[in-house]
Amino acid sequence: MYKRIISILLCLLMVFGMALCLCSCKDDNSDEYPVTVANVTIQSEPENITVLSDCLADIISYMGYDVKMVGRSAEVDQEFLSVVPTVGTAASPDVDAIINNETDLVITETALPDNVTTALSDASIPVLTLSRAKSFDELEALYVNLGTALGGNVTGRKQGQDSYTSLTKTLGDFKNAIPKDTVKTACYLYLNENNELCTLTKGSIEYELFSYNGAINVFSSQETPLVDLSVLKISTPSFIFYNDQAVLDYLKNDTELSTMGALNNDKTYQVKLVDFGRQGTTYEEIAYRMLEFMFITSAATPDEATPDEVTSATESETQTASEEETVVGFISDVEE
Repeated sequence: MYKRIISILLCLLMVFGMALCLCSCKDDNSDEYPVTVANVTIQSEPENITVLSDCLADIISYMGYDVKMVGRSAEVDQEFLSVVPTVGTAASPDVDAIINNETDLVITETALPDNVTTALSDASIPVLTLSRAKSFDELEALYVNLGTALGGNVTGRKQGQDSYTSLTKTLGDFKNAIPKDTVKTACYLYLNENNELCTLTKGSIEYELFSYNGAINVFSSQETPLVDLSVLKISTPSFIFYNDQAVLDYLKNDTELSTMGALNNDKTYQVKLVDFGRQGTTYEEIAYRMLEFMFITSAATPDEATPDEVTSATESETQTASEEETVVGFISDVEE
C-alpha cells in the first residue's frame, strides 16, 4: 500500500517537473519572439535572410549575423560579402530566387514594388524596411532594431547594443592613438552630377566619421556640399581624401589647385563616397585606413591605397619617430 502511494507521488512529481520545464522553455522563447520592429512582426528567429541594402548588410556583418544571409542585392558589393548569392537589384529583386533560397525575412531600406511585396506576402515572407542613420544617435537605434529582428528581444537587442558600443569605442580608440601635439589638415572631395567639387557637410554622419582621422578639416564649417574653391586654395590641406580619379583630374587641371602640396607630395588617398554610407564593418575600415595613411604611409594609388612604408618626420615638423612608433604599435594591436 505504502509502495503504491509512493509510486503515485513520484509520478505526480515527475509530471509536475515536466510541466515546469515546458513552461520555463515556453517563457524563455517568448522572451525573444515574437518581436515587432518598424511595424513588422517577426514570429520566430530568422534563419535565412535576404538583404537589399549595402548599408544594412554592412551593419549585419558587423554584428556577426551575416551567417544568416542567403541572398543580397547587386548594390551589396562589399568584398567580404561576395560569397552570398545575388538576387537582382534593390529596386527589382528576383522574387523566385528569394523564395528558392528559403528566405524567411527580407531586409531593405527602400519600399519594394507592389508586385514584389505581394509575391513575398503570398509566400509568407515578411519585409523589414529600415532607413540608414543620419546621425550616430540614429545609428545606435538602427543597430538595436536590426539586432532585435535577427536575434530576439533579449539576445539580439543586446547584440545590437554591444556592437554599436564596440564600433564607437574602436573609432574613439583610433582617434585617441594620434599624438596630441601632431597637427594635420585634411579635406574630403567628390564631384556631383554636374561635375562640381563637393565635400561632406557639417552635421552629417559622414562628416562625423571623417573627423575620426584626427586632422583639422579645412571645411569644418561647411553647411552645403559645394566647395568654395578660394577656401581650398588658401587652406592647402596637408592631406586630400577623394572619391575617385575624376577628383584628382579636376584638381590637376586647375592651374592654381594643381600646385597644392598634397597633390605633388603623394598625400592623396581614395575613400569611395559610397563607403561613407556603409555603417558597420566598412566604417571601422575607413577610420583605420585614414589613420594608417596619414601617420604611417607615404603614398596611395587611386584604386587601392596600400601602405608601403613608414613615413619620416619630414612630412610634418611636429611628428617625431617616437610618435610614429606609438601609432604603429596601436594599429598592430588592433590588427591582432
